[in-house]
Amino acid sequence: MPIREVTEGVALDNIVPYFQPILDLQNQRVWRYECLARLITQSDKTFLPSEFLYLLERNNHVHELTETMFCQSAKYFEEVNMPWNINLDATDLANNTLTQKLMAHLANYPNAHRVSVEVSASTAMKNLRQLETFLDRSLHSGLGVFIDNVGNSPGNIKTLLNLPIRGIKLAGGLIRHYGAHSEVREFVDNVLTLSHERSISVVAEHIETEAELEQVRQLPIRYAQGYLFSRPAPTPTRH
Repeated sequence: MPIREVTEGVALDNIVPYFQPILDLQNQRVWRYECLARLITQSDKTFLPSEFLYLLERNNHVHELTETMFCQSAKYFEEVNMPWNINLDATDLANNTLTQKLMAHLANYPNAHRVSVEVSASTAMKNLRQLETFLDRSLHSGLGVFIDNVGNSPGNIKTLLNLPIRGIKLAGGLIRHYGAHSEVREFVDNVLTLSHERSISVVAEHIETEAELEQVRQLPIRYAQGYLFSRPAPTPTRH
């Protein structure tokens, strides 16, 4: 799908979190939310990060986006007893000032253990030292780390599973091709075994069809996320 051009003015104040639930398949309830950045223009048009990040980069505001998303999400969930995640990229992992701000915010946040960040597997593998440093600094605050898009890029996943992470998210293609490709089955089964041995939560993401959900239910996977349940929305859905 071609990227649409954002023609209206862009300001950090116009970027807000949209919420997509991660469901607990054992009880059919929301387990936690992923908070995703969306740009809302004055004419109420909504844009994905891929459609507006270039404007933030042009104005040197990219480094402020994560802090903005974190603060807005934290405010929303401060009095709501629900876990939530935001996304970090490679630049965020290397940003000591950002890390300090997140830790300072969580120092007085109710039940900071509810809060986690997501880092893509490819970013984690390419920036392993920065991730390890981030983990060392964040663990005492209660902040957890999820590895996102596991299976979408090459690399030794065992290296990541040996880190003190809270969870992983399996890329949707793994579930889609699990039944037809033996190498996918072997990879997924190995990841599930290692994760359960280490008490790492596993989320099947990008679940879009009943067939994919049925495949998840046949595996030892407790959590799932995707359009089948809910698209990202400006207000958390209730399940």
